[in-house]
Amino acid sequence: MILFKTILIILGFQIVWFACALGAAKEVYYLPAITGFLFITGVVLTTEQKKSLVNLILCGTLLGFLVDTILLQHQWIAFKSLNPYPINLYQPWWMTILWASFACSFRASFKWLEHKYLLAAVLGGIFGPIAYYSGSQLGAIAPISHQGLILVGLFWLISMPLMVWLSFRTTILINPK
Repeated sequence: MILFKTILIILGFQIVWFACALGAAKEVYYLPAITGFLFITGVVLTTEQKKSLVNLILCGTLLGFLVDTILLQHQWIAFKSLNPYPINLYQPWWMTILWASFACSFRASFKWLEHKYLLAAVLGGIFGPIAYYSGSQLGAIAPISHQGLILVGLFWLISMPLMVWLSFRTTILINPK
């Protein structure tokens, strides 16, 4: 049953990823909101560690907001923003939903990375830019320069091990052994 739930969470996150990217690219405003809400609500309601998971979602969402806003403010990436000025100077709301969903799926997807911070950094440095490049190919992000992809990789090189640490740290803080 645990394997089945893990597979559902991983697939659910992929659905949210495509809904956010395509929703932003095609300006289908409700798609990211509905899929993100349903996914996060479903995962939170079916977990035994609700408080710990909600803390991880809040921490992961804040991390993503900071990372993407820094990248956006320095013009290393440009999102298809559905936000009016001056709100468009920050991470777009659909990326906030995506980061919250990523954090929500993190324990199920990356439990095998617990205490493997170097591996998490390498994987983040490789697959972070791939995800952003894929988003640019769908039209959710403006085409990214080589420099932009390298900087996205550097941010993910730091963010992924931090997410691993946060993922298992929030569990320990809520449920000390």
